[in-house]
This record gives sequence, structure tokens and C-alpha cells, in this order.
Amino acid sequence: MEFLLTIDIGGTFIKLALISITGQLVEKEEVSTPQSIEEFSDVIDQYYKRMKKYSLIGISISSPGSVTDTGHVLGYSAVPFIHEHNVKHLLSKRYGLPVFMENDANCAALSELWKGAARECETFACIVCGTGVGGALVMNKKLVKGANLHGGEFGYSILASDTHENVYETWSEMGSSSALSRRLKHQPPYFEGWTGPRVFEQAGKHHVEARKSLDSFFSTLAIGIFNIQYIVDPEKILVGGGITRQPDFLEELEQRMDRLLEAKPIAKVRPSISLCHYLDEAQLVGTAYGWLKEYRKDDLRV
Repeated sequence: MEFLLTIDIGGTFIKLALISITGQLVEKEEVSTPQSIEEFSDVIDQYYKRMKKYSLIGISISSPGSVTDTGHVLGYSAVPFIHEHNVKHLLSKRYGLPVFMENDANCAALSELWKGAARECETFACIVCGTGVGGALVMNKKLVKGANLHGGEFGYSILASDTHENVYETWSEMGSSSALSRRLKHQPPYFEGWTGPRVFEQAGKHHVEARKSLDSFFSTLAIGIFNIQYIVDPEKILVGGGITRQPDFLEELEQRMDRLLEAKPIAKVRPSISLCHYLDEAQLVGTAYGWLKEYRKDDLRV
């Protein structure tokens, strides 16, 4: 059996995994994100040496930022060294293996296309709720990256404004997982210690402000999904991120969609919403799919 060494670069942790060409994750580990390219290289080198006993045919990387075909990462992220050095070129040169590298939200969408909730879809959107709101668009089973590699960057969408005060609020500012807890930083019992799960827990105990923040989160998410449906008209819209693990998440979201559609009866198409199948392994699985599509398309089994 042949395997890919897969890497998911995050702002807090880097995940490393071995994935077979059939999409099976064999083993995985997580380390704190290195602060320099030298530390990063050491981490990868140690993992590579341990995995040499397997038949490795390539390396695939999920990365923050706008990733070009040549491996340059544009824009800004919480991992400065990926913008300063070409990680794709570095690993290819060091190990003599073909390397694939793609934006992390795009990789999440690719995992759903390959083995997840969008296997039967030609066109779908994927929304990732985390520190911000990321996402990806897939049309005719291909990523839509856009002219500036910003296709699917839903978090930049302006969903509220006060033009008199020149205030414009983005989806990330209003409807991300971090916004959910940030609105409560002056509220007991957690103050600065609010987290997504705590908001859900306290809202269930009738904490008034927690309930308000949760209502704002779901209403913003419903509006964003509605807009995507009528701009792109995908078959399905997937929602991912750790927050979707909360019980009754999809039910709450569908209730907000009910209200929105009742307020806009002219809108006859109801978005088909599903939760992402993959959670913390999405980027690893998706980047493996991307590698196979680029280098071994004949072996790819969708």
C-alpha cells in the first residue's frame, strides 16, 4: 500500500498524518506550531524519519492564507514563516517527493467532495466557523479559487452596516465562533473565559445574554447561507468547524432559516444544509485528495 505524508498547518497546532491512497488515515499526531522555518523543518524531518518504513509517494500540505500553485502563501496568517519561505519547494527539494499545497478551507471542502457529505454533489459551498469564517466553493467538482485566490472567503462579506457612522460589520466579526464568546466577555460567570461550548451550556440554562449571543450567531449564519444560495445556487451548503459538534446545532440553524424564509416569501428555494462529515481531520484528508488529483488522478477513487 502507498501512503501520503500529510501536514495541516494551524495557528496553534500542526497536525501530521499518514493517509493511504484510498483515503484511510493510518496514524496522526499533533504538535505545537513552530515559530520558525528551522523548527518547522525539524518537526517534519523527525516525522518523516519515523514514517520511512511505509511506502511514501508524496507530501501534501494544508495551509492558511492564499496559496499559489508554486507554493507561495499570500496575505496574512498567524504563522509568519509560511509567508516568508516557500514550504512546498523546501520539502520537495529535501525529500525528493512531489508536494501538493492548498488553502486549509479549500482542503476541508475537498475532503467532503472525496469521502464526506458532498460525495454526490457537483456544486456545493463549504462554510467553516472558527476564529473567523472561512469557506470554499466547488463547482463541477472543482474548486473555484477566483482571480485573487479569494473564492469562498465568506468571512469578508458585509452583513450589517451603519452608513451614517461608516461602520460595516463582516460575517467573521458577527458570526464566527470567536464572536459568539467575545460578545460575552463582560458577562458572568466566565467573563474573559467564555467559550463556544460554555455559551451553549449557559443558553440552555436560560442565561439571557448567552441566549442573545447564540441567537445572533445563528441568525447571521442563516443570512450568510441564504445569500450564498441565491448568489451561487449550489446543490448543498455544508457547515463545519468545532462548534458544529454542539447538540441540536443543525436544528437551531434550520429554525433560523424558517424565520428568514417566512419573512421573505418571494424566496422559493430553501437551502439544503448539512454538517460537514469531517471535523479535525478534514484538512488532512482533503489535502491528500488534492495531491492525488494533481499527481495520480488515475488512482483517485471518488
